Amino acid sequence: MQFGIKGQPAPELRITDWVDRHGQPLAPFRLSEHAGKVRVIYCFQAWCPGCHSHGFPTLQSLITEFKDQPVVFAVVQSVFEGHRENGPEKRAENAELYQLDLPFGQDDGLPRPTIMSDYRTGGTPWFIVIDRNGVVVANNYRPENLAATISAALDSTPAEPSPSRITVSHNPAHQRFEVDFGDGASGQLIYRKEGQTLYLTHTEVPANRRGEGLGAILMEHCLEAIEKLGYKVVPVCSYTRVYLIRAKRWAHLLAKG
Repeated sequence: MQFGIKGQPAPELRITDWVDRHGQPLAPFRLSEHAGKVRVIYCFQAWCPGCHSHGFPTLQSLITEFKDQPVVFAVVQSVFEGHRENGPEKRAENAELYQLDLPFGQDDGLPRPTIMSDYRTGGTPWFIVIDRNGVVVANNYRPENLAATISAALDSTPAEPSPSRITVSHNPAHQRFEVDFGDGASGQLIYRKEGQTLYLTHTEVPANRRGEGLGAILMEHCLEAIEKLGYKVVPVCSYTRVYLIRAKRWAHLLAKG
């Protein structure tokens, strides 16, 4: 599945709760205050096994490799589930555990963390890399190419990105959401409406574009639209069921019962 906003300008962080490794309050970490440097943000949750098995170790390795370079790091506990188990106090615990003298932010806004909304992150562990010009050059959960990505960001100046042209329109008469991907391709999410609940019965993307992650893009934009309209959903077709099982950040949209 495809997430992230790679190739787009990095939105300023909206997180206000930051502490140091000892749990003492810090001024909010601002990307704009580190302009001209490569900025790396690591998103974790304290209860996330992958965050400990490879997320934090990768972060430690990157800090060591780029310690003499214009690269700054910040850590965000991006909480979209288990709010009690992933409380603010877990930041200092993990900072001490991994010996990280970095700013740690707490982002547990509802219905989802602000960084998850702004950067379209897909969960935790998650790495975001922003180049010297403020462009997102990595935004995913795969850490294996991060060192090369950071090196490239230090050595080159990417072309100015074009903003996202993806648009969503709601066609209630035909009970569907229509997505224009901005490059000549389009897709749709078809539903059956009962009261304030939408039963998601079918998704469709161009057959010749399958494998490019368009289905995930379609779901993300349609779910955002559904959230704004105040509906709950019941996934009926197999794709929407699997997607919503994996994308736990949308759990609040699932109809109960």
